[in-house]
Amino acid sequence: MKERPQDKMTPEERQAEYRSGEDQPLAESPQKRSFLADLMLLRLARWLRLLGQDVANPESDSDKALLGQAKRENRILVTRDKRLFSSCSAAGVEGILIRSSRICEQILEMAEKGIALRIDPQRCTLCNSSLKEAEGREGEIWICSNCQRLYWRGGHWKNMEKMLEALRLRKNEREEEKEECKGEHKS
Repeated sequence: MKERPQDKMTPEERQAEYRSGEDQPLAESPQKRSFLADLMLLRLARWLRLLGQDVANPESDSDKALLGQAKRENRILVTRDKRLFSSCSAAGVEGILIRSSRICEQILEMAEKGIALRIDPQRCTLCNSSLKEAEGREGEIWICSNCQRLYWRGGHWKNMEKMLEALRLRKNEREEEKEECKGEHKS
Protein backbone atom coordinates (compact mmCIF):
# COMPACT_ATOMS: atom_id res chain seq x y z
CA MET A 1 0.00 0.00 0.00
CA LYS A 2 1.42 3.36 -1.02
CA GLU A 3 1.80 5.92 1.78
CA ARG A 4 -0.06 9.20 1.44
CA PRO A 5 1.93 12.42 1.64
CA GLN A 6 1.48 14.02 5.06
CA ASP A 7 -0.01 17.21 3.63
CA LYS A 8 -2.77 15.10 1.99
CA MET A 9 -3.66 13.17 5.18
CA THR A 10 -6.92 13.68 7.00
CA PRO A 11 -6.71 14.77 10.67
CA GLU A 12 -7.66 11.20 11.64
CA GLU A 13 -4.74 9.76 9.63
CA ARG A 14 -2.29 12.30 11.09
CA GLN A 15 -3.56 11.50 14.61
CA ALA A 16 -3.12 7.76 14.00
CA GLU A 17 0.39 8.39 12.70
CA TYR A 18 1.20 10.51 15.76
CA ARG A 19 -0.22 7.92 18.16
CA SER A 20 1.67 5.07 16.52
CA GLY A 21 4.91 6.07 18.27
CA GLU A 22 5.55 7.89 21.52
CA ASP A 23 8.57 9.78 20.26
CA GLN A 24 7.47 10.54 16.72
CA PRO A 25 7.39 14.18 15.66
CA LEU A 26 4.17 15.87 14.66
CA ALA A 27 2.81 14.78 11.30
CA GLU A 28 3.44 18.25 9.86
CA SER A 29 6.11 20.75 10.74
CA PRO A 30 5.14 22.25 14.11
CA GLN A 31 6.56 25.58 12.97
CA LYS A 32 3.68 25.77 10.47
CA ARG A 33 0.99 24.34 12.73
CA SER A 34 -1.42 26.05 15.09
CA PHE A 35 -2.20 24.81 18.58
CA LEU A 36 -5.00 25.11 21.12
CA ALA A 37 -4.05 24.63 24.76
CA ASP A 38 -6.68 23.60 27.27
CA LEU A 39 -7.16 25.53 30.53
CA MET A 40 -4.72 23.28 32.41
CA LEU A 41 -1.90 24.33 30.07
CA LEU A 42 -2.22 28.10 29.81
CA ARG A 43 1.28 28.58 31.25
CA LEU A 44 2.68 26.22 28.61
CA ALA A 45 0.70 28.15 25.97
CA ARG A 46 2.45 31.38 27.01
CA TRP A 47 5.85 29.70 26.74
CA LEU A 48 4.99 28.27 23.32
CA ARG A 49 4.06 31.77 22.14
CA LEU A 50 7.45 33.01 23.38
CA LEU A 51 8.91 30.33 21.12
CA GLY A 52 7.01 31.77 18.15
CA GLN A 53 4.10 29.33 18.10
CA ASP A 54 0.46 30.18 17.29
CA VAL A 55 -1.40 28.94 20.38
CA ALA A 56 -5.04 29.92 20.84
CA ASN A 57 -6.67 30.32 24.21
CA PRO A 58 -9.69 28.09 24.84
CA GLU A 59 -13.09 29.69 24.31
CA SER A 60 -14.66 27.34 26.87
CA ASP A 61 -13.71 24.69 29.40
CA SER A 62 -16.01 21.96 28.06
CA ASP A 63 -14.39 19.10 26.17
CA LYS A 64 -16.97 19.33 23.39
CA ALA A 65 -16.29 23.05 22.90
CA LEU A 66 -12.51 22.52 22.92
CA LEU A 67 -12.77 19.80 20.29
CA GLY A 68 -15.08 22.00 18.22
CA GLN A 69 -12.73 24.98 18.44
CA ALA A 70 -9.70 22.85 17.51
CA LYS A 71 -11.53 21.38 14.50
CA ARG A 72 -13.02 24.69 13.36
CA GLU A 73 -9.64 26.49 13.60
CA ASN A 74 -7.59 23.49 12.34
CA ARG A 75 -5.48 23.41 15.52
CA ILE A 76 -3.67 20.64 17.36
CA LEU A 77 -5.23 20.29 20.81
CA VAL A 78 -2.62 20.22 23.59
CA THR A 79 -3.96 18.76 26.83
CA ARG A 80 -3.08 16.89 30.02
CA ASP A 81 -6.57 15.34 30.12
CA LYS A 82 -6.29 11.70 28.98
CA ARG A 83 -10.01 11.40 28.28
CA LEU A 84 -10.03 14.58 26.18
CA PHE A 85 -6.94 13.38 24.30
CA SER A 86 -8.59 10.05 23.49
CA SER A 87 -11.65 11.94 22.18
CA CYS A 88 -9.52 13.79 19.63
CA SER A 89 -9.36 10.99 17.08
CA ALA A 90 -13.13 10.45 17.01
CA ALA A 91 -13.63 14.21 16.60
CA GLY A 92 -11.16 14.40 13.70
CA VAL A 93 -8.73 16.54 15.70
CA GLU A 94 -4.99 16.08 16.19
CA GLY A 95 -3.97 15.96 19.82
CA ILE A 96 -0.89 15.99 22.00
CA LEU A 97 -1.04 14.54 25.49
CA ILE A 98 1.28 16.31 27.91
CA ARG A 99 2.22 14.01 30.77
CA SER A 100 4.11 16.29 33.15
CA SER A 101 2.71 18.88 35.53
CA ARG A 102 6.06 20.77 35.61
CA ILE A 103 6.52 23.57 33.09
CA CYS A 104 10.13 22.65 32.20
CA GLU A 105 9.11 19.08 31.44
CA GLN A 106 6.08 20.27 29.47
CA ILE A 107 8.30 22.47 27.31
CA LEU A 108 10.65 19.51 26.79
CA GLU A 109 7.72 17.31 25.75
CA MET A 110 6.80 19.87 23.09
CA ALA A 111 10.45 20.14 22.02
CA GLU A 112 10.44 16.37 21.48
CA LYS A 113 7.53 16.98 19.09
CA GLY A 114 9.62 19.42 17.06
CA ILE A 115 9.21 22.81 18.75
CA ALA A 116 12.48 24.78 18.64
CA LEU A 117 13.78 25.83 22.05
CA ARG A 118 14.62 29.44 21.19
CA ILE A 119 12.85 32.71 21.82
CA ASP A 120 11.14 33.93 18.67
CA PRO A 121 9.00 37.00 19.39
CA GLN A 122 6.15 36.51 16.94
CA ARG A 123 3.11 36.30 19.24
CA CYS A 124 1.76 38.11 22.28
CA THR A 125 2.04 35.77 25.26
CA LEU A 126 -1.39 36.85 26.52
CA CYS A 127 -3.70 37.21 23.51
CA ASN A 128 -1.73 35.35 20.77
CA SER A 129 -1.93 38.32 18.36
CA SER A 130 1.00 39.16 16.10
CA LEU A 131 3.84 41.29 17.42
CA LYS A 132 5.31 44.21 15.47
CA GLU A 133 8.84 45.48 15.91
CA ALA A 134 8.95 49.00 17.31
CA GLU A 135 10.22 51.53 14.77
CA GLY A 136 13.91 52.24 15.15
CA ARG A 137 14.28 49.43 17.70
CA GLU A 138 14.31 46.35 15.45
CA GLY A 139 15.22 43.20 17.33
CA GLU A 140 14.93 44.95 20.69
CA ILE A 141 11.30 45.97 21.33
CA TRP A 142 8.04 44.49 20.06
CA ILE A 143 4.44 45.58 20.57
CA CYS A 144 1.26 43.51 20.38
CA SER A 145 -0.93 44.62 17.49
CA ASN A 146 -4.05 43.89 19.58
CA CYS A 147 -3.51 44.61 23.29
CA GLN A 148 -0.48 46.93 22.92
CA ARG A 149 1.61 44.92 25.42
CA LEU A 150 5.35 45.63 25.07
CA TYR A 151 8.10 43.01 24.88
CA TRP A 152 11.82 43.81 25.10
CA ARG A 153 15.21 42.21 25.59
CA GLY A 154 16.00 42.67 29.27
CA GLY A 155 17.20 40.68 32.27
CA HIS A 156 14.10 38.48 32.09
CA TRP A 157 14.99 37.62 28.47
CA LYS A 158 18.47 36.46 29.50
CA ASN A 159 16.96 34.30 32.26
CA MET A 160 14.57 32.68 29.77
CA GLU A 161 17.43 32.05 27.35
CA LYS A 162 19.44 30.36 30.14
CA MET A 163 16.48 28.12 30.96
CA LEU A 164 16.00 27.23 27.29
CA GLU A 165 19.71 26.44 26.92
CA ALA A 166 19.47 24.05 29.89
CA LEU A 167 16.41 22.43 28.29
CA ARG A 168 18.25 22.05 24.95
CA LEU A 169 21.05 20.24 26.77
CA ARG A 170 18.56 17.94 28.51
CA LYS A 171 16.80 17.26 25.20
CA ASN A 172 20.12 16.37 23.55
CA GLU A 173 21.03 14.07 26.44
CA ARG A 174 17.67 12.29 26.13
CA GLU A 175 18.16 11.86 22.38
CA GLU A 176 21.65 10.42 22.93
CA GLU A 177 20.27 7.99 25.53
CA LYS A 178 17.59 6.84 23.06
CA GLU A 179 20.23 6.28 20.39
CA GLU A 180 22.38 4.29 22.83
CA CYS A 181 19.39 2.12 23.73
CA LYS A 182 18.66 1.49 20.06
CA GLY A 183 22.29 0.43 19.55
CA GLU A 184 22.12 -1.97 22.50
CA HIS A 185 19.01 -3.64 21.09
CA LYS A 186 20.70 -4.25 17.73
CA SER A 187 23.63 -6.15 19.19
